[in-house]
Amino acid sequence: MREQLENTIRDLKEVLEDLDKVEAGAYGYKSAAPRARKALMEASKHLRDIRSDIQEVKKSHEEK
Repeated sequence: MREQLENTIRDLKEVLEDLDKVEAGAYGYKSAAPRARKALMEASKHLRDIRSDIQEVKKSHEEK
């Protein structure tokens, strides 16, 4: 789980450059916006998966 979360954080840090382009209206902002949205959607999916994994582990500890 920790590795999954670290990977998601790394991916989100990579998106920061695209977000800067979009906010500034800099060269390439039109293509940066879909990349940023896609990365954020993927991150939300990964975070949802991590959250369910945490819940499963918690339940398995309670059953013992």
